[in-house]
Amino acid sequence: MKNNFKLKTNFFILLVMLSLQGNSQNSLQLSYDAFLVNVLQNNPLAKRAENEKMHADIQYKAARGNYDPIVSGSYDQKQFNGSNYYTTLNSEVKQPVFTSQYFKFGYDYGNGNYINPEYNTNPNGLPYIGVELGVLQGLLIDKRRAEVLKSKEYLNYYDAEKRIQLNTLLFEASQRYFEWLFSLKQMSLNNYFMQVANQRLLGIEALATIGEKAAVDTVEAAIFYQTRLLDFQSALIDNQKTINEVSSFNWQNNKPSVLNEKYTAIDSLDLYFNKAKVWLTESLYLNVPSNPILSKYNSFQKVLEIDNRLKKEMIKPILNIKYNFLSNNATSLNPNFSNNNYKFGVNLSFPLFLRNSSNEYKLSKINSQNNNLELINKTNELNFKINALKKTIGILVEQLQNAERTTRYSKLLVEAEKLKFSNGESTLFMLNTRENKWLEFEIKLAEYKLKFIKTALNLIYLNGDLNYKF
Repeated sequence: MKNNFKLKTNFFILLVMLSLQGNSQNSLQLSYDAFLVNVLQNNPLAKRAENEKMHADIQYKAARGNYDPIVSGSYDQKQFNGSNYYTTLNSEVKQPVFTSQYFKFGYDYGNGNYINPEYNTNPNGLPYIGVELGVLQGLLIDKRRAEVLKSKEYLNYYDAEKRIQLNTLLFEASQRYFEWLFSLKQMSLNNYFMQVANQRLLGIEALATIGEKAAVDTVEAAIFYQTRLLDFQSALIDNQKTINEVSSFNWQNNKPSVLNEKYTAIDSLDLYFNKAKVWLTESLYLNVPSNPILSKYNSFQKVLEIDNRLKKEMIKPILNIKYNFLSNNATSLNPNFSNNNYKFGVNLSFPLFLRNSSNEYKLSKINSQNNNLELINKTNELNFKINALKKTIGILVEQLQNAERTTRYSKLLVEAEKLKFSNGESTLFMLNTRENKWLEFEIKLAEYKLKFIKTALNLIYLNGDLNYKF
């Protein structure tokens, strides 16, 4: 029975090692820097974030299209009982200038037996050039101009939105990557202590065979080895879970690469713990860059201020002036325009109570005030979080120092206990207890290192500069 147990456990270890070796031969070596580059290039959420900037560019171009020349024309003719009642032709090119101002030129033609004299022209028609001016409402800003100004600010707004999405994506991806490195560290530790337990079991069995150790010691060693084996198996499960989570970010050919690849890490948790310490030493008390969340609120504040200006402009009465210079020589290549030939018009309108426009203006002011208050609150919130993280780092440094000392002392106790055990001055139970504590402290130390790295990632996330490379 004892031999069957040994064969089964050794066979399991052999299978695990062969599996890991086979995976490493057909695996993709993945570093943190390469992982981040791949996330930015291939992850669908990164591509979606890029579309935010494209959306802003298209919106800006569409708004500028409001200043494209406007071509219009109409043609009407009536024939009845063989008589030409009227034929009219109107064509015009109208060029918006700034706000409610236009330059225009056109051609009118009207003829017929019963045409309205107002539309009657000479047989060659009537060319004209003119202007159209809004001298009250629309003089400083109008809806067309406001759309262009707002879409220009939306370029910054959507750029900030893009950076917010990328910041969140890189933050989440980085956390999953370092959790994977932690699982590898955990698996390595459990594998080492499992191998130690296996060697001790084989040694005690050999000593028990020649009568140097009691048979019950082999049972205790076997139980301890089984415990180590279970811990190692649990670490394997955790490792597979973290690999899947890393793969969900590491897309290739429009699908998560877990479907095609297995990974081996070039980096280690200890390596990036040391890098995080250096980065924090150099960056902790530097000026904090503008978080894209704040940039988004600032850009939107400018959009609301433009909207506020427009709503204020809409309170004014509408007073539009039109003036056309008319030509009496349509056949000439250089038509003759004279002050004696013109068409002039004025239109004026305004609501008596101004309830709509005045209250729209008040609402726009409230929206602007609310956004500004949210900006102040977000700024304070980010500052408080950054200050809290800086204090947390100080405590974490002390915890890490204590954990490193505890781990080092625990290892010394295990070495001393091994010596006592080999001299027959200690028991297997005591040695196993010491090793349990050593493993516990090693894993705890790795957890503190992971927490330290994640704290550094949180600072990068709050800074919002997308510089996740330590």
